[in-house]
Amino acid sequence: MRVLLDTNIIIHRENKRVSNYSIGHLYRWLDKLKYDKIIHPYSIDEIKKYKDPETQQAIAVKLESYEVIKTIKEPDVSFLNLIGIPEKSENDKIDDSLLYEVYSGRVDILITEDRKLRKKAEKIGLKDKVYSINSFITIVTAENPSLIEYKMLAVEKTYFGNVDINDNFFDSFRNSYPEFDKWFARKCDEEAYICNTDEGKILGFLYLKTEGFGENYSDITPPFKPMRRLKVGTFKVESTGFRLGERFIKIIFDNALQRNVDEIYVTLYTDREELTALASLLQRWGFIRHGVKKGNNKDEYVLIKKMKDFIPKFSCRKNFPNIRYNCNKFILPIFPQYHTTLLPDSKLNNENKIDFLGREPHRYALQKVYISWAPGNGVKSGDLILFYRTGGEGSIKKYSSVVTTVAMVDEIIDNICSETELLSLCQNRSVFSTDELKSFWANHRFNLKIIKFIFVKSLTKKLTLGYLWEHNIVSPPGGPRSFTKITDSQYEQIMQDSKTEIKYIEC
Repeated sequence: MRVLLDTNIIIHRENKRVSNYSIGHLYRWLDKLKYDKIIHPYSIDEIKKYKDPETQQAIAVKLESYEVIKTIKEPDVSFLNLIGIPEKSENDKIDDSLLYEVYSGRVDILITEDRKLRKKAEKIGLKDKVYSINSFITIVTAENPSLIEYKMLAVEKTYFGNVDINDNFFDSFRNSYPEFDKWFARKCDEEAYICNTDEGKILGFLYLKTEGFGENYSDITPPFKPMRRLKVGTFKVESTGFRLGERFIKIIFDNALQRNVDEIYVTLYTDREELTALASLLQRWGFIRHGVKKGNNKDEYVLIKKMKDFIPKFSCRKNFPNIRYNCNKFILPIFPQYHTTLLPDSKLNNENKIDFLGREPHRYALQKVYISWAPGNGVKSGDLILFYRTGGEGSIKKYSSVVTTVAMVDEIIDNICSETELLSLCQNRSVFSTDELKSFWANHRFNLKIIKFIFVKSLTKKLTLGYLWEHNIVSPPGGPRSFTKITDSQYEQIMQDSKTEIKYIEC
C-alpha cells in the first residue's frame, strides 16, 4: 500500500518543536501495516521554502525514510474540469497534483490535514481514499483490532499536581496561552480527568469548573445571563482511533447533572485541526454557537449547551443528557459475551477483569449500536431501553440473568441497502466483528435493523430474572424477549428497587 503524505503531515512529524501525538500514532500504524510512506517532489519544494531553518534541516536529514515520487505527472484537463475549481495559487496547484496521484492510481491513499483538499477529494469521488489523520486511524483501528497497542485506556480523576506538565501533550496549550504553565501550577490541588496509555503517555485531559450567578463574563459577547454554569476549562483528546472524545463528553454531562447546572459552556480557538475536530464533536452532542470571547489578541468561539431544556427540533442525541419521561419503555436482552464489551460501565462484579481490557473503540463510544432482526414492537427514537444480560440455563438462570443498564434510543435504521452500508454504519460503535456483520447481512438482510442508542446509566443495584418474575414484569419460566414493552409503573418500580435515579426533562 502506497500512502502519500501531505506536506503538513511531514512538517508536523519532523519538527522537533511541535509535537503532535496523533502524528506519531499515525506513523506507528503505517509501520505496523508495512505501508510505504510516499512524499511528492512538490512537498520537498514547499519544505525548502519553510521559514524555520531548523525545521528545514531536521526534515532534510530524515527525508531518506520516505520514498520520493520520481516522476511528476501533471493533472490533465479532464481532471481539472472534474474538480471545477480554478487554481488560484501555487498551493491550489500542489493540492491538485497530490489528488491526481490518487486519482491516477500512482498511490493508493492520501493523508492530509487540509480540509479544503479533503473537500475536493469528496467532490470527485475520492472520499474513501483521502483521509485526515483521525479518520485514517479510525478505519485501520476497526480493521486491525489485533494490532491495537493499548490494553486499556482508562479515564481517571487525579490532581493537577500529579500530572506531568512537561508531557508534549500540553505543547498546544502553551503555544496558545503564554501563561499556561503558571496557571497549571496554581491548580495543583484541583482535580481533573486524564487518560493515559499503558506507557503513561497522555491521550486526553479534561478540567471542569462550576460557576455561580456572580461570575464575571464581561469578555464574552453577547453577554451571558446570570445562571449556574459548568465551564469546560481545559479539554483535549488526541486522535487515536478510539472514541475517547465521547467518553469525555459523557463525563462532562455526568458532572453537569451532578452539579445541577443550567448550562455548560466552552471557549476555544478554531485555528488548528484538533480544535476544529473538538468543536465538531461538541456540536454533534448539542453544543451551539453563542458568540465570542475577547482576549489574548485573538477571539475564541463560545459554545453552550442548555441543561434544562428539551429542544424539539434537535435529535435525541443533541438533546442528551436531557431525557423525556413521556416515552415507551422496553426490556432488551443481550448475550453475556456482548454485554460487558458494549456496556463496560455496567460490568458485573463477578466478571473477570481480564475480560475488560479496553482494546475496542466501541467501549468508549457514548452512542453505540445494537443490531436486531426481531420485531421492534413499536420502538422509536427517544424511547428508553433496559438492557437485560442473559445468564445460564436451568435453575441458575433465575439469579444469573440481570437487568443492568438504562439506555435511550437515538435512531433506528431499517432500510439498509447493502453490506457496505451496514459495515459503515456500525464502524467502531458495534460489538460485532466484521465477519459477524457480514453474516447478519447474508442471513437476515430483509429484517435487519440498526438501533443506535445512548448509554444513560448503570443500575445501582442489578435486578435478577427472579425479580422480574416475582413482580409480574415477565412471565415465568422464560426471560424477556427482544423489545419487551413495560408500563410506566413497572419501569418506575425497577428504578426504585434498583436504587437508580435519573433526571428527566418535563416537556
